[in-house]
Amino acid sequence: MRCGLLSPTTFLTILSVSIGASTASADDKLPPHAKVLEGFEKVVSTADRARSMWTVHTKADDNQVYLELPKGYESKKYFIALTVASGDLFAGLQSGDMYVYWKKYQNTLALIQPNVEVRSTGDDESKSSVQRLFTDRVLLQVPIVTNGPGGGPVIDGDALFVGQAEKFFGPGVQNRQLRGIFELKAAKAFPENIEISFEVANQRGTLQTLHYSISLIKDNPKYKPRRADTRLGYFTTTYRDLGKYSADDVNIRNINRWHLEKADGDLSLSPPKKPIVFYIEHTTPIRYRRWVREGILYWNKAFENVGLASAIEVYYQDKNSGAHMDKDPEDVRYNFVRWLNNDIGTAIGPSRVHPLTGEILDADIVLTDGWIRYYRFQFEDLLPKIAVEGFSAETLAWLADNPSWDPRVRMAHPASRDAVSRQIDQQLVDGAGAHPDSMISTKMLGDDQFDGLLGRSSQVNGFCLAASNAAFDTAVMRMHMAALAAKEAVEAGKPKEEKDEPKESMIDGMPESFVGPLLAHLVSHEVGHTLGLRHNFKGSSLYSLEEINSESFDTDKPIAASVMDYNPTNVRLDAGETQGPYTMLGIGPYDHWAIEYGYTFDSDLEKILKRVAEPELQYATDEDTYGPDPLARRYDFGQEPLKYAFDQVELAEFHRKRLLEDFVAEGESWAKARDGYTLTLGLQLRAVSMMANWVGGAHIYRDKKGDPNGRSPIDPVAADVQRDALDFVLKKSFRDEAYGLTPELMRHLTTDKWFDEMGWSAAMQDSTWPVHDQVLRLQSSTLTMLMNPTTLRRVHDNELLVASGKEVLTLSGLMDAIEDEIWSELSNDGEDMEGEFSERNPAISSLRRNLQREHLSRLIDLSTNSQSYVAAFKPISNLARLHLIELDKKIEAYRDRSSEKLDSYTAAHLGECQDAIERARTAQLIYRGG
Repeated sequence: MRCGLLSPTTFLTILSVSIGASTASADDKLPPHAKVLEGFEKVVSTADRARSMWTVHTKADDNQVYLELPKGYESKKYFIALTVASGDLFAGLQSGDMYVYWKKYQNTLALIQPNVEVRSTGDDESKSSVQRLFTDRVLLQVPIVTNGPGGGPVIDGDALFVGQAEKFFGPGVQNRQLRGIFELKAAKAFPENIEISFEVANQRGTLQTLHYSISLIKDNPKYKPRRADTRLGYFTTTYRDLGKYSADDVNIRNINRWHLEKADGDLSLSPPKKPIVFYIEHTTPIRYRRWVREGILYWNKAFENVGLASAIEVYYQDKNSGAHMDKDPEDVRYNFVRWLNNDIGTAIGPSRVHPLTGEILDADIVLTDGWIRYYRFQFEDLLPKIAVEGFSAETLAWLADNPSWDPRVRMAHPASRDAVSRQIDQQLVDGAGAHPDSMISTKMLGDDQFDGLLGRSSQVNGFCLAASNAAFDTAVMRMHMAALAAKEAVEAGKPKEEKDEPKESMIDGMPESFVGPLLAHLVSHEVGHTLGLRHNFKGSSLYSLEEINSESFDTDKPIAASVMDYNPTNVRLDAGETQGPYTMLGIGPYDHWAIEYGYTFDSDLEKILKRVAEPELQYATDEDTYGPDPLARRYDFGQEPLKYAFDQVELAEFHRKRLLEDFVAEGESWAKARDGYTLTLGLQLRAVSMMANWVGGAHIYRDKKGDPNGRSPIDPVAADVQRDALDFVLKKSFRDEAYGLTPELMRHLTTDKWFDEMGWSAAMQDSTWPVHDQVLRLQSSTLTMLMNPTTLRRVHDNELLVASGKEVLTLSGLMDAIEDEIWSELSNDGEDMEGEFSERNPAISSLRRNLQREHLSRLIDLSTNSQSYVAAFKPISNLARLHLIELDKKIEAYRDRSSEKLDSYTAAHLGECQDAIERARTAQLIYRGG
């Protein structure tokens, strides 16, 4: 029988302590050990019955657990590794960890987290001061129910792990109204760790298993921390050393890495004393296991370069044979690759790290299955993420105050726009300018882009979008396969339904030659994280597309400099006779270099770092993607991303023409055509967004002074390159033909109506596709990419970064180019057109009229912006006012030339635009006291 979450003995112990005689010692108030543990069994989990770290006693019928600490427990440090093991879409993902010790206060034990963020390695005086000022933190308390025969305290495990679960896992992990609903699922005891798990009802009432893996942390005198360096990217363990009195020496950043030693130090290539071992969980489909294994083992080549043979080993956990089924994936002693069938496209590779040194202790990779299935993109889900890719914190903060410019708001479903805007406003209140790093969880991983990077002394990979990239590319590949198969069948003179079956091995409807290597690549990316490496978003710029897709290219060679980039697949529309590798095979030269720095046994690290200027070793990580460097970009590809962008748009155009004929098969719903068209919009917008980053861009290098062939840290993108990128963005966004819309296509862009949870969003949409709204959303997002204050400021600043006399893209030149493209009709008097203008043959099309009104609105916004504390806003607002004046003159001249020919739509539109300009000019005069 239980009393709440406390056993009767625990309850009586607390009561007796509170009313006991003050003259009695604390220990004298406790009941005898034998009486408290009557009916309990000691947990023994080893064949040799070795003494466990803590003695675990259970009474299974009552779900009771008591934990008996050994003598001397006060001097030991423990590591608590937390995992939600079931009952969650991401069950199995590391949920956090704690570095703690116990301290006794009367008949209570306090679980305390040592201060590791601030230390002193200086003189005794500084050490004493730091110790006095920066004290440890109490996390929770639990009563002592009795003392063991060896003198160690005994505590109630239920009261600790269930009663105070929120202290470990955070809010929402338990339903307060259902706190009596719990069950002991497992209790294991080993010499250096214990494993405890309970099933509880979470806030929603869903049953979850909470797993606690508690291990003893010992000092490792052989492990030597290694300093981080900005020239390459590792996760770090950081502290402030206030015993130092040079500002450059105070912040100590050590890289996170495994402790590896040679088994034979005399050998140039030796096996490790203790390899890094990964187990592939038995839930991984058999058809994918070899590819998972291959992705893990890619990294052994890099370790061979530092003298370690087979540094990483891989074993299959198998339910049929029983192999390694005795190992719990949640156990901190084992590294697992786990497979989740949750229909979500995600992959995350976090690790657990010793907070004093940066030594990696444990790693678990989670793979989900959703990216492999046909991935149905919703306009409101996919495109806003693409549209804001690369936006800086400054831009996001500005958009929060200007929601009409914000792609996330504009592209949201009309019914949810207010909610999206409120969410952005809340982020602005809670953190730094509505930037993704403003909503970081320090406990739970996987729900934010910067999880694991901030709010921790030891960084880990807490979030990764590599699988989302794989999902997008897999969907494109499925579309591509359908189109090519139909095309080949027609060319062979056969009906589509009679075309030859594919001869190569297929897995889940995909060629194994495509999906297998793509999975291996995804796994190797996550393994890189577990080895300590951060993202490198410059890795994809090593080779040109021509090199990769040439006969001379070694197909066993990686197509990028780093597997730590989000490398898109190399699916080409017109590859000629040679289609290069679809995806990256193995790891790249940057990865070898980074592993060399992190794991070499050579004490001279500087000679490794001085290779930084070599082209294949370029490095830029997550926070760099919000800066001016256009190569610090997710999902771009090749030395000249403009060529890749053209390829992507050509691919989109190719498939738009075949959606109705080839993509939607006999017997399938026409709603699939809308899915396919949205996918082509994703290809198009991704290319446009990629190239918009080049406008106002500057290449950023991490070379340090004195590095061989060192470069200036900032190098503005050449003017002609910026103009080419701008020309691409303008033509592929603002011209009607860029969207490939025909009446026949639009008549088939419908949706299925399922009034249930799986189809709710589609059921609330019109069956007809809102073409004007959707195209304007894309075009307005492109205008935001080009005309947001950050981009305009960068263009303006670059004018001073380029030597006098050299060509530069000016702020005026950028705004002129945008206006000339959007208002190109104003230079046409209609003489070259056949027939008269009419509502069916307007001088300015309906899509263009929407675009022109949007551009005019942006000019008015910029012209009235009064943020005088930002130096760049003054020339921006002045130019915007000048453009309004000139645009008014152009419209007036066009109307004079064409007034008798204009259709009513165009005439009304131009009149409205002139009225808006006049109202804006009047308002400005009133504001300035004119």
